[in-house]
This record gives sequence, structure tokens and C-alpha cells, in this order.
Amino acid sequence: MPTESQPPLSDERLVEQSRRGDETAFAELVGRYQRRVYSVAYRVTGTHEDGLDVAQEVFLKARAKLGSWQPRAPFHAWLVRLAVNHAIDHRRRMKRREARTGDQSALARAEAPRSDSADARARSNEIDERVRRAMDVLSPAQRTAFLLRHYEGMAMAEIAPVLGCSVGSVKVHVFRAVRRLRAELHDLEGEVRG
Repeated sequence: MPTESQPPLSDERLVEQSRRGDETAFAELVGRYQRRVYSVAYRVTGTHEDGLDVAQEVFLKARAKLGSWQPRAPFHAWLVRLAVNHAIDHRRRMKRREARTGDQSALARAEAPRSDSADARARSNEIDERVRRAMDVLSPAQRTAFLLRHYEGMAMAEIAPVLGCSVGSVKVHVFRAVRRLRAELHDLEGEVRG
């Protein structure tokens, strides 16, 4: 793409070139945002493998839907929104599948003998799973705002275009998410801080 003397192309320009069939331009967009998309997908799905699958599917979907992106909001906000929505849908599908088939892996983990470090890892995994389940009680907007703010470190002003709302609304979503999560996880408070 750009040479040493040229500045990098803007997202808007790369999208424009991608819409005209320039695969190199789209590859540049993927390179810019693949870590963020994977990170968001991983945070929502909870596993490395599912995060990778979702990230790949998001870029395929983004390529197909480039025509629907409008530069009113930053490209990365549109992409992150696709990632969040796709990851939430993926997680719902997986939960339905687990409900139909039963989760045999949890039983196998419970029966395995553990060392002290394995016990600590297992407890950490249990806490992670509790947090993931607690996040299920949040509305999609609250969950997205919380994940992007506390896990991705995005500023409120960056989250607003992802959610398609004002910065004030993002603050409300984050506040309500934190309040609900505290209520859901109150019994873990000493353990997490301790």
C-alpha cells in the first residue's frame, strides 16, 4: 500500500478502494483491525477458538457488506459493532446447542484430580464463567458498552458510534452494567479483590 514517503491511507479511502474490488485495500483494513475484532469476539464468546471463528466470520461479513458502511461513524466502530453482534449471536447458538446436547465437558472437569495450581486455575475458570453468565443478564447495549469500556479500554466517545447513541447514553449503559454485575456477583467480591 503506502510507500515510505506516503502516509497511510485513511479507512474511508481503503473502503472506497475495497468496494471497487481492490483486495489489497481490504487486506490493509483487516491488518489494522484484526486484533481488536478478535479481542472483542474472544471477550464475548469466552474461548480462543470461538473468538478466532467469529473474527474470521466478521471479516467475511464486513467484506460482503462494505456497501452498507456510511462514513458518518468511524469504520472501526462499524466493524466492532459487527463483531459484538456476531459474537453475541454465536454465543447464543452455542448455549442452545449445549442445552440440547448437555455439557459433558463440565462433568469431566469436575471429576479430574487437581493439584494446588490446577485448583487455582480451575477456580479462576469458574470465576470467569460466573462473570460470563452474569453478563447474560445485561441488555445487549449494556454488555457491549461494558466490554468495550472495561475490557477493550475504549473511551466513551469511541463507544458511542459503535452503539449508535450519545456519550451520555454510553455512560448510563456502563453504569447500569456495573451495578447489575455487582449485584449478580456480590458473593465473589472478597475472592476477586483478595
